[in-house]
Amino acid sequence: MKRLIPFLLALFLLTGCDAIQPQSKVDPLVFGIFEPTTGIFGETGEETLRGAKLAQDIRPVALGKKIELKLYNTKSQSFEAANGVAYLSDRGAVGLIGTFGSDSMQMASPVINAAKIPTVTGSTSPKLKDNYWITQISVSDDEQARAMARFADETLHVKDVAIMIDSETLYGNELAYSFERNLPDYVNVYKVFYHTGESRFHNEIQRLKKLPVDSVYCPGNSAASAYLVRAIRTEYPDIPIMGGDRWENPSFKALGRKAVEGVYFTAHYARYETFNIASDTFLSLYREKYGKEPTSYAAIGYDAYNLLYDAVVKGGKDDPAAMAQYLRKQESFDGALGIKKRFTTRSVPILQQQGSRGNYVTSVEVSR
Repeated sequence: MKRLIPFLLALFLLTGCDAIQPQSKVDPLVFGIFEPTTGIFGETGEETLRGAKLAQDIRPVALGKKIELKLYNTKSQSFEAANGVAYLSDRGAVGLIGTFGSDSMQMASPVINAAKIPTVTGSTSPKLKDNYWITQISVSDDEQARAMARFADETLHVKDVAIMIDSETLYGNELAYSFERNLPDYVNVYKVFYHTGESRFHNEIQRLKKLPVDSVYCPGNSAASAYLVRAIRTEYPDIPIMGGDRWENPSFKALGRKAVEGVYFTAHYARYETFNIASDTFLSLYREKYGKEPTSYAAIGYDAYNLLYDAVVKGGKDDPAAMAQYLRKQESFDGALGIKKRFTTRSVPILQQQGSRGNYVTSVEVSR
């Protein structure tokens, strides 16, 4: 009986009567997902998919139609995101759950606009905000960087910070630019660039050693960042090292080993500092279904599905234009990621790597 309580609670909180409508023999309602489930970013796409499937378990029927989740695996290739949108649109998807990658979503954005299909995404790129058909639910690159800049100043009291930047990715450059712009004038900033695919970082560390730094901010993909942190720690065993949301992926710890202990990074979801009943319910249900702890990406998939579901049920029809209109009008959403007020402030969790996971340190409020 106790194991049923979280499920029943979620059922009544999220759906009222909708989730228990009898399934119709009419064609299913398709929600498409374009995410990598293989390749270098496969672990993140798999987590997003798990979150969406968890939400589907709770709310499987809308307007008398069974909801079908249809996946397009982008294979960790940015250009495949655009192909995924076209493929899923052609197969009747009325709404999409979009990939997290900034570069991938930039390529998908014009196709989404042309297909006129509402897309809820975990992408952090601020460049997507003007696309009418895209709804972002994660903490943006700019919001993450501003929160970490405040944390670096007010909590870590940094004075001379090196920003190490993957020069070939939109993600790393956007975070680095915003972080630098939001530091106080009395903090000295030094930049060191590296190339995607680097794993030894010998030349970069030699440049770093010539600088009078007391901290490093190096947001990047989980694998590259793990190797970079290991290289930094050989010369700087004690200085604070800071990064972004992709450090939450298990591969960051697996590749970084002991070197990544104690580093700080921004996230979208703080599993041990939940914000509301919806967050608590999500955590309980995820543990029950998968037998492990969720990451931010699972929470993003869960919330994205529920937003598309609400756009159908509360909007009263499964028409993409009506769904997009509903999504654009929502000023807040009470989901697994916490209470999100789209046009006022955002609470950005700061985590610290301790053991196999990032543990909650604090939240930093930033304006939107």
